[in-house]
Formats: sequence, C-alpha cells, structure tokens
Amino acid sequence: MKTPIISSFDSIDLCQLSQARLTNRMDEKFLIPIDWLPSLLQAVSTDYFMLEVNQQRLLNYHTLYFDTPDNQLYLSHHNGKLNRFKIRKRSYTETASRYLEVKQKTNKGRTIKKRIPSHSELHQLSVEEKAFLRERIPLAPDLLEAKTANRFQRITLVCKNMTERCTIDLNLQFENHRNQVDHDAVAIIEIKHLQHIRSSKLFHQLAQQGINSTSFSKYCIGRVLTEPLLKANAFKPKIKQLSKLIQN
Repeated sequence: MKTPIISSFDSIDLCQLSQARLTNRMDEKFLIPIDWLPSLLQAVSTDYFMLEVNQQRLLNYHTLYFDTPDNQLYLSHHNGKLNRFKIRKRSYTETASRYLEVKQKTNKGRTIKKRIPSHSELHQLSVEEKAFLRERIPLAPDLLEAKTANRFQRITLVCKNMTERCTIDLNLQFENHRNQVDHDAVAIIEIKHLQHIRSSKLFHQLAQQGINSTSFSKYCIGRVLTEPLLKANAFKPKIKQLSKLIQN
C-alpha cells in the first residue's frame, strides 16, 4: 500500500471513532483484488476520515476464535442458521490491548457486538470472561476451546457524517496448530451502516466496478483453509471466488 494514498485522508483518533461505533448495525462485505485498492481509496479520499493510532494507519490485528469440540458455532454458520454467534479474543497491536468479543448475527440480519477487556492468557477464558459469555451466548462457556486464529492489517474509514464505518482488511494469514495459509492478494471490505448503504460513497465506487456484496466469514473460511477434513460444502463457492481473485 502506497503511503501517499493513505496519508491523503484526514485522520481520526480512537476517541473520535467512538462516535461511530455502530455496535448494532447492518454489514455488507466485498472482496476485491489488492491491486484495485489504491485507486478505490483515492476515489473516496475526501469523503472519509481514516483512523490513526500512534501515527500508524495500517493497523495490525491478531484474532483467536473459540468454538465447542463439536464445532457448534461453525456449523451454525455453515448450515445457514439465523441468530448465530462468534466468540473471539482480538489483540490490537498498536494499542497493546486485547478484548473478548461476542458477535451475534440476528434473525433480522443485524450484527450486534459486545466486548470486554481481556487480561487472561490468549488461549484461556478467565472466570470473569466466562461470566460475561454466560449472559450472552446459548452455550456453556466451559465447553469452549480455541480453534483457529488469523492475522491481518486493517484500514478503518469513517464517513464524515459519522453514520458509516468501513474496514479494509489485507495481508490475511490464517493459522492453527498445524497449518498456515496466507492470502495477501485479496482485500476484504466491510461497510457497517445503520440503514442506507446506498448513501455510501465507497459502496458507489464498488458498484461502478461491478463488485457485488458477498458473505465472508474470516473465522469460517480460515477453518476451511487450514482444516481440509472439515465439513465445508457451503463454503466451496467462496473458496473458488478467492482463488479466482488471486489468479487475476
């Protein structure tokens, strides 16, 4: 990513970002070849702020996901179940912070995220964290175990009227205790909005390029890529889409 393109955006800090947290929202995701990203960013550089932390705008994330031994959360997504959950610990390198997060996709298509600071070991859940989970998920927290992890870099944009946030994830790396798979030729764009995505300048730029929204779970795809024997019929079209973008 060329620095002049990133630096052309007006900056926003974490305190200002909290005005557009959008923890109860609608999400739309898009996959593009990484080579398309510079021109896309240039086209919207006057419409959005870009998050800056400690003078850095390309921020590093490390996420560990939890599931049951029989993969109830993964299979809920694979089987298209509504009102499903993801449980993860996410580390934010630039701020040296970590959170335990629960993401719920409701049967209305909305995403609700709740989180608390995590002070336990990455692969463990403390008494306090289990209490937090017990109030928010339909599973016994004692059943949960670490399953897979990913690392990526993220650009965060906030529209200047503070009603929309966009994240752009790149340099993805999926890993478990056996395998590691890198995908650095693809960018994942997620537009988080309250109701009207068609007012999004970024959405309009994507539409002009013929890029349609798609479902994409870094948790589920990461598991498929690193666990060849896992049930994955529902995700095969997504894997093919990734391969096609890489080849292009």
